[in-house]
Amino acid sequence: MAVILFTNLKGGVAKTTNAIAVAECLASSGKRTLLIDADHQCTASELLLGEQALIELDRKKRTLHDLLSEMLKPEFEAKQFDAYVRPSASNIGGGIEDLSVIPCSVRIDDFQTNYAKGGHGFHTWQDFRKLFNANRLQFRRWLKQFAYVIVDCPPSLSLQVKLFLGIADGYVVPCQPNRLSIRGLLWLSDRIHNYRYKTVCLGTLWSMCRGNDRMHKAIIEGAANNHAQLRDLPTPFETTVPLAANIAHAGELTDRQPKTFRAKYGTEFGRIYEQICEELMERVEALESERAEKRRGRPVTKVAASVASVVTARP
Repeated sequence: MAVILFTNLKGGVAKTTNAIAVAECLASSGKRTLLIDADHQCTASELLLGEQALIELDRKKRTLHDLLSEMLKPEFEAKQFDAYVRPSASNIGGGIEDLSVIPCSVRIDDFQTNYAKGGHGFHTWQDFRKLFNANRLQFRRWLKQFAYVIVDCPPSLSLQVKLFLGIADGYVVPCQPNRLSIRGLLWLSDRIHNYRYKTVCLGTLWSMCRGNDRMHKAIIEGAANNHAQLRDLPTPFETTVPLAANIAHAGELTDRQPKTFRAKYGTEFGRIYEQICEELMERVEALESERAEKRRGRPVTKVAASVASVVTARP
């Protein structure tokens, strides 16, 4: 099981588009996948479940906001997690059997306030935090039923994002090859490091790339060649996501029900996301191998070290 965040402090870099496509691709290949929508815009929820379903789930209080609010209570039990999961998500084939969603709500912005209020019934703030941290770890154990958990994050380090950073195996940073997007990436990595989260960056995912844009090409090539000004970037994925109408149209909410993943995204762009998923799985496997070696108290072998280096930021 791997919990992977799609995040960047810069908005408009296709975090949601990539999170949805990767989740649909993994699930279509038979990997049991859960997408958690942690963004108050609820775009991933609406695109995977439909507007009416999202409205109904919000009315019934079956969203991430409601789940986190319940986790603040002493009487919370693990069996409650299932009530917030919507199975067979996506419009592919009328719903992908191996894809589930925990939808978000615009009310998620109130979670910071609810968290602050949650400690009022405890003798000390430390007692409250101990309870919530125990429920957070319980959440992590419950997630092990899925092969992959993809978390679509807002462009901020909001409280729910910090919660997932605390249980994540790694994070992917979708990034346009331009100065502002790269700045958002570097600020994010710096803050995660300063907060001392143990999660690692699985790589930079170049998105919305324009093939005829000289600046885009120069940045992508410079990062690949370890240019001095781009050395601090987490190792980019070899596969890049172009700025293409087909990808944007695939994410639109319509009554169309394509039979397969490639039917939805088109052969060319479907293949792009399949390659990204292959790279992602390789990086996760390398990370797991490295951690397994450390748990055994063994030095990382030359082979494991060379593979594990793929998921670390270059010096």
